[in-house]
Amino acid sequence: MTEPPAPPAKLPVDIEDVRLKLEQLAAEGRIADLIELVVQLLVGQRDTNTALSVRLANALRELYGRKSQKVSSEQLSLMLAALGDAEQKSGEPAPAPSNEAAATAPGDGPVPQPPDPPKPPRGRGGRAPLPRDLPREERVIQVPEAERACGHCGETKQCIGYRTSEVLDFVPAQFRIIEEKREKLACPACPEEGVVTAASEKVMDRGRPGPGLLAHILVHKYHDSTPLYRQTQQYERSGVSLSPSTLGDWAAFGVDVLTPVADRIFERVVDAFYLHVDDTGLRVLDRDHPNGVKRGHVWSFAAQVDDGTKLVAFRYAPDWSSKRPAVMLAGFCGYMQGDGYAGYDAMEDEDGAPVVTDERRLGCGMHIRAKFEKAAKSGDARAAIALSYFKTIYRVEAACKAEGLGPDARKERRDEQSLGAVDELYRWIRELHPRLVPKTPLYEATRYALGQEAAWRRCFTDGRFEIDNGEAERSLRRISIGRKNYLFAGSDKGAERLARAYTVFGSCQLNGVDPLAWATDVIGKLQAGWPLPRLDELLPDAWGKSPATDA
Repeated sequence: MTEPPAPPAKLPVDIEDVRLKLEQLAAEGRIADLIELVVQLLVGQRDTNTALSVRLANALRELYGRKSQKVSSEQLSLMLAALGDAEQKSGEPAPAPSNEAAATAPGDGPVPQPPDPPKPPRGRGGRAPLPRDLPREERVIQVPEAERACGHCGETKQCIGYRTSEVLDFVPAQFRIIEEKREKLACPACPEEGVVTAASEKVMDRGRPGPGLLAHILVHKYHDSTPLYRQTQQYERSGVSLSPSTLGDWAAFGVDVLTPVADRIFERVVDAFYLHVDDTGLRVLDRDHPNGVKRGHVWSFAAQVDDGTKLVAFRYAPDWSSKRPAVMLAGFCGYMQGDGYAGYDAMEDEDGAPVVTDERRLGCGMHIRAKFEKAAKSGDARAAIALSYFKTIYRVEAACKAEGLGPDARKERRDEQSLGAVDELYRWIRELHPRLVPKTPLYEATRYALGQEAAWRRCFTDGRFEIDNGEAERSLRRISIGRKNYLFAGSDKGAERLARAYTVFGSCQLNGVDPLAWATDVIGKLQAGWPLPRLDELLPDAWGKSPATDA
């Protein structure tokens, strides 16, 4: 006896409604509508699955994958070859040339590929010479007594010279105690005149640190990204016990002393003709936040100031609203380069006028390229076409820098060798974008590139402009490293101090200044009453270049 079929499993409510709708369309004989509905459901499900797969792949890549955006020529050639094989099978022509082929400009002949920048000459290798200014200690090592007599005649051997070699050693830093004895004067004949005592030279009235110790704490925390509790452990090995809370108070005091210098650096940076701007997130403790911690933002402003030197300034914002950078850039009249942050469009002054007009906004080729690079890593070989154009464009930039070209010469070189590749890149993007599936990596890359086209093309109109925002990106690396060690800022006030510390030490690095020597000297001078009209003499780009006398 045949058993009756098992009852169908109960479907979810939404799927059951779909089934009823399909049955209704079939009963009414509306087969075309039924097919269209099924197709739309499948397309929606496919797009959702694609978006989720991409998000998962990107999350795994961010967690475990390679962070560099560089794509080797060999890897790019393989991707383009794979794309060419796929196109041959489908019968469709290749939409763009390979990396080794010449990019073509609209209506013109092939644009010649720029030569690879010359490689620096290779040295013979070996050890690098030691600095000449290091202290030296001469140590004479004598031949043992048993070997000083001639084995043939027995006479004592005579010294005919020395074979010299160098040993690089390290002497650990040491604490020292400076005992201040302030002279007291009194007139024995006039006791009513009182006692006169010499003023203390301490940099901290109610604390014991000297300028060297304060500088050491600041440099290790903000320049070397060493948390305070690790500094405590280091000091204990030298026999000095200092709690992390004490070091925190001293670090806050040291940053407050350097605040006039940090503020002056910021003034000079935002007064520049050409400014790089970017930001990064920072976890900040906040009792009022539901999670006890919020996401603040540290903004980077990098510029080449009027005398040709580079400076960088940082400012902290408790949120990501456009009003924060609008206040920071109030009065800025130059050109600003940044990414596609939507808040730039919303930055307005008190009168409702744009803080930075579109004509003074420059895009970033690195951000555009990064999205195509992400699409290529997700498996879409078509992104290799865009990467090949970027490789051509950046080869031109590398050659200009290697040859030391000035702004006018670089502008001419770009007109000859870069603009054709830019035009062909965007022609390909405009042809491809309408045919892409929304929310896929390549779709997001082409959408972002189209939105940034006008701003990025503006970079090629002046040889003084870079084609990307790498200067600001590089300045944020120390913050990225630091927050992995100290994890978060204790408060908004602490985050503001952190930004000011990064300002002074980041500018020291750009100008090749020893941060420890600089901070030791400047803290001592400021606390000794250095005159504010001469503050520029203490800035990292000027410090040490001219003999600054004491105040």
